[in-house]
Amino acid sequence: MDELMKAFKLLTSNGIGFLRLCAEYSPYDLADDGIEISLAKNYTKLADTLFSPCDSPRIQRDAIALAEERQLSVNHLLMINKHAKKLKARGAAWKLRAELIAREGSLEEVEAYAKTRVTEEGGNKPKQRGVRVGRVIDGLRTISITDTQRRITDLEKTLDAAVENDNDRPRSEALLEPYWDLVEGNGTELIKPEYRTVIAIGLEHFAKVSCGKGEEVIVALSDGTTMTGAEFINAAMEGSLGDKLYVGLFHPTAGPVNLYEARFASDKLRTLAMAENLVCPWPDCNVPADRCQVHHIDAHKHGGHTKPSNLTMLCKYHNGVNDDDGPRKKRKRPSPGKPSRGRMRRHRGKVRLHTPGGKLVGNTHHVSSMGAMDLV
Repeated sequence: MDELMKAFKLLTSNGIGFLRLCAEYSPYDLADDGIEISLAKNYTKLADTLFSPCDSPRIQRDAIALAEERQLSVNHLLMINKHAKKLKARGAAWKLRAELIAREGSLEEVEAYAKTRVTEEGGNKPKQRGVRVGRVIDGLRTISITDTQRRITDLEKTLDAAVENDNDRPRSEALLEPYWDLVEGNGTELIKPEYRTVIAIGLEHFAKVSCGKGEEVIVALSDGTTMTGAEFINAAMEGSLGDKLYVGLFHPTAGPVNLYEARFASDKLRTLAMAENLVCPWPDCNVPADRCQVHHIDAHKHGGHTKPSNLTMLCKYHNGVNDDDGPRKKRKRPSPGKPSRGRMRRHRGKVRLHTPGGKLVGNTHHVSSMGAMDLV
């Protein structure tokens, strides 16, 4: 690790000490020292929360001491507070802060756990269905629609079907005219799409669904959504799933093996890859597999075979930044060009990002953990 990284680690490893200093200043004082004002306000608000009198003084004292002992960064503490403050019951916020401070794992892993805990404690305010219209900014306005995932996804697929094949246009721009054609009734009707989308369901859950216990089962789709087993059965009875059932065979460590009863033989490898990764497997990506590209884990140009275990789905952006040449040997001088972002690897049967620093990182998207390899 070079000197710059050592200095950065020293700066970030004493979050509590830094926040104690922040508690003695106003955000405007910190801004005068070169800290962006919005960030300075976040620091002073967090310092006030951590060090002001509260309803759980013993838990507060022990939690702060542990955070200092574990050398948690300011960003880690900001993340913890962002979730803990959603709990309004007396003492609940500090109990969760203490629990998250003690939780082992990376910032991303602890945050995923924090979201689950906040939901369990009833701290997440559910989104409300409706249409919201924003104010005018630079002559433009924004409209947003919040509704069930199925209705919005059906709308999205209708708009996708009307988009001309123009890969150079941003997706938001390409969907605009089909949207207005639909709203204004210019020959575009809302169609209920057939599910060429892949649905991943384990044998145990399929047995429950078949026995009429579908409401107890949640299955994930390659369009980035989920449905109950009952919705799955209804879609099958309506003919939305097509007239063929495709069965994918997966090995616990080797990954996808084969697809049976595949009417469209040229699509079967893509279908297996979609069943395994229902969203792009790059960490923090939420692009559903329906809009992803088939990617060779071991690059085709280097002899990678077009077989199930060497294929995955990546969104257009991450397929472009994936390092197809693999890890490079360290050089004394930096090599020219853009730095490596890492590459996809299959590890113990599952597709992970192999970072330039050697870590294997998976996507924490809730649908990502419900693919075929998580069902075997």
